[in-house]
Amino acid sequence: MKRPNVLLLYTDQQRWDALGASGNPYIHTPNLDRLASRGALFENAFCNAPVCMPSRQSMLSGQYPSVVGCTCNGIEMREDALTVQRVLRANGYCTAQIGKLHFLNHSNRDHRELHPSYGFDHMLLSDEPGCYEDAYIKWVEMHDPAAVALCQASTPPAWTGDPVEAEPRNTHEPYLFRGPETLTHTAFVAEECISFIEQHRGGPFFVIGGFYAPHTPLNPPKRFVDMYDIDSLPLPHMNPGENRLGLSKAAWRRVKAYYYALVSHVDDQVGRILDALARQGRADDTLVLFTSDHGEHLGDHGRIQKGAPGYDSCSHVPLLMCYAGGFAGGQRHSGLVECVDIVPTILDYCGIQTPPQMQGRSLRPLLDGKGYEERQSVFIEHRFPFGASWKTVRTDHYKLCVSGDGRRELYDLRNDPHELCNVAADERYDGTLADMRAELVRRWFDVESQYPLRTGQY
Repeated sequence: MKRPNVLLLYTDQQRWDALGASGNPYIHTPNLDRLASRGALFENAFCNAPVCMPSRQSMLSGQYPSVVGCTCNGIEMREDALTVQRVLRANGYCTAQIGKLHFLNHSNRDHRELHPSYGFDHMLLSDEPGCYEDAYIKWVEMHDPAAVALCQASTPPAWTGDPVEAEPRNTHEPYLFRGPETLTHTAFVAEECISFIEQHRGGPFFVIGGFYAPHTPLNPPKRFVDMYDIDSLPLPHMNPGENRLGLSKAAWRRVKAYYYALVSHVDDQVGRILDALARQGRADDTLVLFTSDHGEHLGDHGRIQKGAPGYDSCSHVPLLMCYAGGFAGGQRHSGLVECVDIVPTILDYCGIQTPPQMQGRSLRPLLDGKGYEERQSVFIEHRFPFGASWKTVRTDHYKLCVSGDGRRELYDLRNDPHELCNVAADERYDGTLADMRAELVRRWFDVESQYPLRTGQY
């Protein structure tokens, strides 16, 4: 049996609508739009946690955050965890991780030390661009030692060592990348993915290209900012009085332009990777996936970055799949999809059984047009151990968010798609609230781990 190669292109903090193929008339993403036209676009894909570490661990294990054991940032992935790369490696795949992975905490770690392999044969790790002595900075140094200082970014606030003092790293403080366009973290990921594709010989491969963009700092190269007419961009969606940062309309538009520019830079580099696949004659026999770990508020609700309770701005993510030798292109699917479904889909197309511990469902029947039962809801969770906790359930019509201390938020998504009006206390929605509570409980039982299994009667 000939198995496809698998290329998973993974951005950080990219909203579902930061994509031309999703209907955004302002953003420039021609290569990703081309990928969507040749494959499938999932219009309603949702991550299962609204922040980095639990979302990544959940997606790559095919398990919900509470089952894989990570429900907030700061909880490291078990080294023996069952993940897609371990399953593929056991079935003859050469596995590689390039760029961001974020299975370990990086704010208090010496990045010169060897990182656990987590089932990857090859690893070039860089979880943050330019603030640690990691594979990215070493790559810049090999290309142009004089450019290292220009490519550095300040360390995050949680960093426990000597800080790197550079430009700001907040969503609302954009600036231009100071180094050469060819030496961004995005270019690093693309170049090393291309190098792996060109050098790999033999059996099938599985490669993760872990782009850091469009996560903060918002520092795109100037060429991509110049693509945008800043004054024409739409403003964030927020209620009166919610502008927590007090930014002007012009400042919010500038934030959006720089964020979009980072996405356009990723798009440009994705085009390079797709061209390399074509040059190597591997375009038809490679399953290409593009997604993100979570979104970015980008001013919606008066917020920036991401987090609980799971508004669409930070839980609704882009998801593209293309496999010219496997399924027809030009597909658009509006049904609800969860990121735990990605790994079972990969394994299905690779002719490999999905381990029973994995909780997602394969999307192959949907892509192959052979019958598929649509999801009725998606489940999103976020919990600090012994601290704040949220469970969210979303259907195609409503969203209910419930906190551990009793707060409730109910949104009528058809009449209020930007989630600006909480109707949980509106008696006209009492029946809906009861139905959504029942769905939340059903999904809570649904995602609960069934392991370890019973081995006897008693």
